[in-house]
Amino acid sequence: MLRGAKSWGLKMGVSSSLVFTTLLANVGAIGGAPLAYAAEQPTAKVLTQEEAIKQAQKWVKVPADYKLTQARYDGANEAYSSQPNWWLNWEKGNDANISVSIDARSGKLLSYYRYGENDSDGGSAKISREQAEKAALAFLERVTTEDERARLSKANEYEPSNQYFGQDRQRESVAFTRVENKIPFLENGFWLTVDHNGEVMSFNRNWYEGKLPDAGSVIDSAEAAKKWEEQAAPTLLFSNMSMFGSLERLDSYQLVYKFEAGDPQFVDAATGQVLNAYGKAASARSIEPLGNTHARTAEKKPLISKEEAQKIAEQYIKKLPGEYRFDGNSGGGSSIGRDGVEVRRWSFSFMPLQGKGSPEEETEITINDRGEFVEYSANENARFRIRGQKWEKTVAWEQAEASALKLVRTFYADRLGDIYLVTQKPSKEALQYLQEKGQPYAFTFGWLRDGIPIEHVQFTVEVNPETGEAEALNDRNMWEATLFDGKAGKDIVAPAAAKKTVQKQKTLQLTYYQPQGEPLPVPQKPSQPILVYRYVGDEGVVQAGTGEWLSFAEMQNRQKPNDIEGHPQQAALELAVRMEWMIAEDGKLLPDKLVTRGELIQMASRLTNRIEFSNLRPRFRSDEAEKLYTFADVDSKHPNYAAIQKGLQYGLIPKTGKMYEPDRAATRAEAAELAARMLGYGDVLDKPEVFTVPYQDVPKKQVPAVALVTAFGLMKGKSTAAFAPDGTVSRGDVAELMQALYELKKKNQ
Repeated sequence: MLRGAKSWGLKMGVSSSLVFTTLLANVGAIGGAPLAYAAEQPTAKVLTQEEAIKQAQKWVKVPADYKLTQARYDGANEAYSSQPNWWLNWEKGNDANISVSIDARSGKLLSYYRYGENDSDGGSAKISREQAEKAALAFLERVTTEDERARLSKANEYEPSNQYFGQDRQRESVAFTRVENKIPFLENGFWLTVDHNGEVMSFNRNWYEGKLPDAGSVIDSAEAAKKWEEQAAPTLLFSNMSMFGSLERLDSYQLVYKFEAGDPQFVDAATGQVLNAYGKAASARSIEPLGNTHARTAEKKPLISKEEAQKIAEQYIKKLPGEYRFDGNSGGGSSIGRDGVEVRRWSFSFMPLQGKGSPEEETEITINDRGEFVEYSANENARFRIRGQKWEKTVAWEQAEASALKLVRTFYADRLGDIYLVTQKPSKEALQYLQEKGQPYAFTFGWLRDGIPIEHVQFTVEVNPETGEAEALNDRNMWEATLFDGKAGKDIVAPAAAKKTVQKQKTLQLTYYQPQGEPLPVPQKPSQPILVYRYVGDEGVVQAGTGEWLSFAEMQNRQKPNDIEGHPQQAALELAVRMEWMIAEDGKLLPDKLVTRGELIQMASRLTNRIEFSNLRPRFRSDEAEKLYTFADVDSKHPNYAAIQKGLQYGLIPKTGKMYEPDRAATRAEAAELAARMLGYGDVLDKPEVFTVPYQDVPKKQVPAVALVTAFGLMKGKSTAAFAPDGTVSRGDVAELMQALYELKKKNQ
């Protein structure tokens, strides 16, 4: 089969996922990437790499000890910009970097992000909103023009909804929104974050420089309010609230009403039509499950071995037409799940008996250690060999969709009542783009509980556009749907009541709006702004059980501690909050509260998410060793269950005994042992003859751990002669230990 030779690829080029998350988090109310929109200027001079670097250093201070690690030029209509730009990245060591994006023609600063520097210093964690706004304005006066600043709102007069996602709780977001003709353009302006030291650590520019729509002829607000009341329709779903605490727990999902991108939510000020976030006429969505079968929710079972997984894969291959022979184990992998526990998986290869024996005929079935089907792949070698080459002919989208549905019904016959199709038919232009770039048709399916979507718990089916065959299914997150035990309950307010809550909380306002691009792997030129009426104000969601407003700002404020000012361990506690090792609740961190054994391993688990401990890896020496080790007093609903399982997998908790006592206050000796294991000394903790300590009250078996934390300066004795191994540890004590471990690892790296 001959095909065009042109290929296409998209490079993100960021060294840290935090960089990209935070850049997106600071964009406008609906959001997009940082851009400066303008008409094409094909003859305008483009900056060279050397000129771009010089321009970036004009806008942003790059210390001499930072090394330039990447300088990438993206031409017009590539990636996320309609204008060419330079993306530059400097790094210092492994965990500090500065990223800058520059307009390749004008030299304007498009985005800036600093990460890692000053994270562990003892500065004030209580920077005020006024101080942050002053620092942001000073930065803005350096990197923007006087004309741009003249068309801005006051700081935080309009707050972007996404500011709460991916933000450090001890940093302040500052938004300057563009205002034209006294009408706010909520997707345009400048977004900055200021750290606890008053330093600007991120900047984002979104600025459309084309012609804005005429505001002279629009419907009045009363008519718009009536249209919205009649036709706006939020979605009822289980929403992930993990950014507001419960970082590793599935009970962070709450049943709420919120406006999704496809929901009718804006009123076109010129026509009175009700639009979705894509700027298209919309009506209330009907989420229909694929069938009426439901998998029975079962208690967690012991993890299975590779041999047991193979038997399950052999049952799945029998669901497909034709006959296959087993062709061996083709590898595996692992990932951290939403509950913080490592999930292993194995892939098994099968060959059709009626085939030619070619490697391109191979079919793979992947099973995880929970015994769940997570992936299907057919003709993989052929798919990746020709991907990116133009499809000479393609089947209709409807035919491809039918193929995807057939595959899902084949593998999930017992769960069709829990699955719905998310993807809608793309535009003609998008389909043409997929054909030109040799991309597969991708269909996203979502998981339901009690007929209600679980936010972000989805899987994808890929269909070959030429043959119409479904060739891949990736559902590595499916086990989240099985772990998730949320229930809808009987008392759910009606959508009309939820809309009333929105109307009480917000104000209907005429605004400019730039519709967001549809969720397809297709770079799109910026859409033309339109005038819409929408409800503007405090961002949040409606609690479905009560109909009450759940304010993101209020929830975020509750996580800023107000009880550590002047505390002897204030600096360590502030760092613990910034790094999310500890989370305040209702404004309280309770620094003197005793830490339980479960909480201690939870904090250590969060520390390992922030900095690499190279010696810490899941200790799976064999399939048998990977079996889930359980304690009689730690069931799957315990708040520290996931962290305890992770601790067992990483060797931070020895697999001994039937009881863990997660709710008993941790001792100083237990804290010392955990720290020693985190540093990689777990294998020598049973060799007390090798170590000596200056303390007279340390039992022989605890000598190695106490000696190690003393030698590394992680913990001190209560006196020159006493360590007090049986003494308890407070949250402040643990914060100091976590700070010492963090700074030791940073220094070594």
